[in-house]
Amino acid sequence: MDQHLPPDAPVASLTEFADIPRHAATLSAWGSVAGPSAPVAIGLATVIAATAWSKGSLRPSGAIAAAVVGSIALHAGWSWGGFLIVWFAWVTLGTRLGRARKEARTAGIVAKGGQRDATQVMANGGIFAAAATLSLLRGDLAAHAAVWGAAALAAAGADTMATEIGTWIGGAPRSVRTGRPVPTGTSGAVSLAGSVSMVGSALGLTAVAVAIGLVSAPHWWIVAVAGVFGAVVDTVAGALLQQRRWCPSCETPTEQMRHSCGMSTRHRGGWRWLGNDEVNLLCTASAAVLAWRLASMLA
Repeated sequence: MDQHLPPDAPVASLTEFADIPRHAATLSAWGSVAGPSAPVAIGLATVIAATAWSKGSLRPSGAIAAAVVGSIALHAGWSWGGFLIVWFAWVTLGTRLGRARKEARTAGIVAKGGQRDATQVMANGGIFAAAATLSLLRGDLAAHAAVWGAAALAAAGADTMATEIGTWIGGAPRSVRTGRPVPTGTSGAVSLAGSVSMVGSALGLTAVAVAIGLVSAPHWWIVAVAGVFGAVVDTVAGALLQQRRWCPSCETPTEQMRHSCGMSTRHRGGWRWLGNDEVNLLCTASAAVLAWRLASMLA
């Protein structure tokens, strides 16, 4: 509101002045223009997470983790919470598109299905929650937190959409490690459809972050570049470092400890302790580090 009123502006009535305490009390209950109060943030995040669980998008543990991440983001500010909500809606849409076809193509490969558990939620959203927490604790002193936080979530979204669209409409993917065709759903493999979706998703999420005021316009390219970088790191790590397993009964590669046929699988390569969730965390962390470094250099 403009504080410098023109000379002919009408004087506020006593009734309008009397309403000020009431409006202030209402604002205090809900939080502030920056974000809702902690109880309201927790309530909103819990409702959204519970709805996602009831729709089959989250496992119970995933719903709890999502409620925690969502509460932190919303309390940090409406732009933080809004970006997280848009991101979740976007990746959920990607997960649901062609679900039956994707499940049929990846049934014997992927270790986890479309319902995300707590580990998956934190691998994708934990860095973003850390950035939101830093923003809450340090305020203006954490000026770059929004940039690297948004980059982390953009990378997670880019990686997710690359996988979802690639397994849905992409042809036979090729391994980054060998260059040969591999079964659909294999980590560290790429397809044209998946690669286009990866870049498009990173750009789209960056546009959302700028549009809702989480990231300033001059920093858009940092979020976009770091988002794509994180998704590429995910692919390379998935190909070179993530553990690879083999079903001796079906004689086929897989990421499952116990194959869909019921047979226990054998370790065949990569680091035993590095699974898909750890690679996803590496994806978001690498995007955050690059974005932080670029923002600091240009400050």
